[in-house]
Amino acid sequence: MTVRCAIYTRKSTDEGLEMEFNSLDAQREAGENYIKSQKSQGWKLIDERYDDGGFSGGNIERPALQRLMEDIKQDKIDMVVIYKIDRLTRSLMDFSKLVEVFDEHHCSFVSVTQNFNTADSMGRLTLNMLLSFAQFEREVIAERIHDKISASKKKGMWMGGRIPYGYDSVDKKLVPNEDAETVRLIFKKYLVLQSETQVKDYINSLGRQIKGKNGMIKFTNATIRGILINPIYIGKIRHKDEIYGGMHKAIVSEDLYNEVQKIKSKDIRDRYTPNPVMQHSLLKGMLRCESCNSAVIPSRTTQKSRVYEYYVCVHAVKEGRKHCPLSAIPAGLLDDFVLEKLQFVLNSPYVMAGVINKVTSQLPTVPDIRVIEKLKDGAECLKNLPTDTQRLLIHYLIKQILITPDSIKIMFTETALELMDKEQRAKLKSYGDDPIENMLVLKVCFRKHKETTKIFVPDDYNPLSNDALCMALVKAFKWNKILEDERIPIYELAKRCKMSREQMGKILRMTFLAPDIIRAIFEGTYPKKLSLTQITEREIPLLWSEQRKLYGFI
Repeated sequence: MTVRCAIYTRKSTDEGLEMEFNSLDAQREAGENYIKSQKSQGWKLIDERYDDGGFSGGNIERPALQRLMEDIKQDKIDMVVIYKIDRLTRSLMDFSKLVEVFDEHHCSFVSVTQNFNTADSMGRLTLNMLLSFAQFEREVIAERIHDKISASKKKGMWMGGRIPYGYDSVDKKLVPNEDAETVRLIFKKYLVLQSETQVKDYINSLGRQIKGKNGMIKFTNATIRGILINPIYIGKIRHKDEIYGGMHKAIVSEDLYNEVQKIKSKDIRDRYTPNPVMQHSLLKGMLRCESCNSAVIPSRTTQKSRVYEYYVCVHAVKEGRKHCPLSAIPAGLLDDFVLEKLQFVLNSPYVMAGVINKVTSQLPTVPDIRVIEKLKDGAECLKNLPTDTQRLLIHYLIKQILITPDSIKIMFTETALELMDKEQRAKLKSYGDDPIENMLVLKVCFRKHKETTKIFVPDDYNPLSNDALCMALVKAFKWNKILEDERIPIYELAKRCKMSREQMGKILRMTFLAPDIIRAIFEGTYPKKLSLTQITEREIPLLWSEQRKLYGFI
């Protein structure tokens, strides 16, 4: 019987690998000789090589080892030959994972220099002892390296890694390059703009780029933030929580750096200081922007001593508002909207009783939930419950909420689905490839009305009382009919309406809009960025296809 053998070799560093005969070759030669000695047992070496040069034994994320494991899974190997057990791994946990794969695919392994047999208990004990010492050796080496790095950084030495933007590495020392001027510009601009997003946009507008994994890329909020808080630019080295004087030349002055840190520390305090308003974000952790596939998180701003809370897309926070089609949504507005839409679920006494039983069985210490038992109407229940209990109920009923500029999709939990009757389930739709109908899809439009944002559902939407664009369109058709019926010039009608002829002419042009655009304006489902000024302050294209493109319908 032929035993197909593979030799695995590993070296922790890449030092000496360029030599004609290196450590990997020595390990392989020892393995080849061992296989030849077992020729009478049917052992035969396969052609494939599995060499990992410059990879630590502390983990199994090694290319050659991964190829070896894949070949074992495909039953191409019967025996793995290694020089020492620590060449395979230095971790007991990783070793147990590897052995599990070996056993599953009837593959064995042997160490050339260590004699043990895993078939008996003594052999397994010996193996575990060897691995324990290998892991101990790895941890001691790691501690020694950490101590060396710590001591070197205390002396102000740069210990390698990713080269900071604005510097080059010359003889293992940092030397400022031509990008140092961009670094100074970033610090100076931040003092004026006090916004990472605006600084990023400004630097990108100049055509400056930073080195990424796949070549040169544009600056992001994260890269700007990383530069602004890095003490390396004032000639210092950070090690953990300590900062030491460096041996390299500074790019910006300490005064400029400290001024920037004052602004950033104030920004962090404003953003993260606990306050009672932020605690009432009922939908925290449940919202997701479907356009960006990013989380939607609570945020707040303060104007004239008043605190305003919003839900904003993480992508918009990192990259700027123009990078996400979803505007900031007032938190209270969205919370109330979702609570109102839950009414159809909670209207059923069966659903209400089921929710009470499930909540009280898992969280018997919450007395607020007993309030529900005294109320009949679902909507009234939610309005009268404390915030903590509202949040508790929402998390039991809702799995996730997906938001786009024109829709809100509420995905329900298994608990909610189990408690719904057929009539309630009939209102739901399936999500993606999921055959289970678990989502309430609501077509909505976010509109500003009297300086506040409102959420309108097309069925309830009353554009005549809430939308300047719709009101202007109504006036345009009304005036057009008067001009046709009374056959009077525009300036006379404008005088009658106490407005300029020019302004009336701009509004009258809205009658040239495509029928589907007019319908969308009346239904309130037009793109949220479309405004009255955008239509009236420029010529309206004659072709309907050009109108749709210009106004964001396609």
